[in-house]
Amino acid sequence: MRNRPHWMSTAALHFAATLAALLFAITVATPALAAGTVGETAPAFTLKDLDGNSHSLADYEGKVVVLEWINPNCPFSDRHAREKTMTRLEHQYGEVVWLAINSSSGDSRDYLPPAKHKAWAEKRGIDYTILYDESGTVGHAYDAKTTPHMYVVAADGTLAYNGAIDDDPPGRMEQSERQNYVALALDDERAGNPVATATTRPYGCSVKY
Repeated sequence: MRNRPHWMSTAALHFAATLAALLFAITVATPALAAGTVGETAPAFTLKDLDGNSHSLADYEGKVVVLEWINPNCPFSDRHAREKTMTRLEHQYGEVVWLAINSSSGDSRDYLPPAKHKAWAEKRGIDYTILYDESGTVGHAYDAKTTPHMYVVAADGTLAYNGAIDDDPPGRMEQSERQNYVALALDDERAGNPVATATTRPYGCSVKY
């Protein structure tokens, strides 16, 4: 047995051993959270919309829900808003609940007060619900990285898709030429099939937490 340093008392050794045991217990007792993992239950949330009304994911139990991380000051979000990428899908899949979430921090230069965000949405013809997540709690729970970052929540409450809206980050293709991953996921959900392409790499501006 190796001799302990002469300066380390029995009490110090006991304290160190107790602390190590406590840290181990905390590590074992706290499971790692798999944020935004396809196949796992979608993280629950309650957020307010631009008019101050509360919306919970639980309100839409039994329905397919699309979540879109949004930021009007992000060129990618604004381009898709101008091109009606999301609004066309929302109208095409009328049975699906579409929720946009803005996780920009109130301290960020990208932050817009709800009234200004609402004016932008009306200008762009966005008629679905936009929620505010200024604390970033919901964004971090889903591990939302970009605007836009898209998720499809299946009717059973599990995540069915996580990733990009389509395969054209630069926006150079005609919309008809793009592979729209959210549309494909919704088609699979509608047909009762597993989502064939369930995860892709999102693109856009970083979420301004």
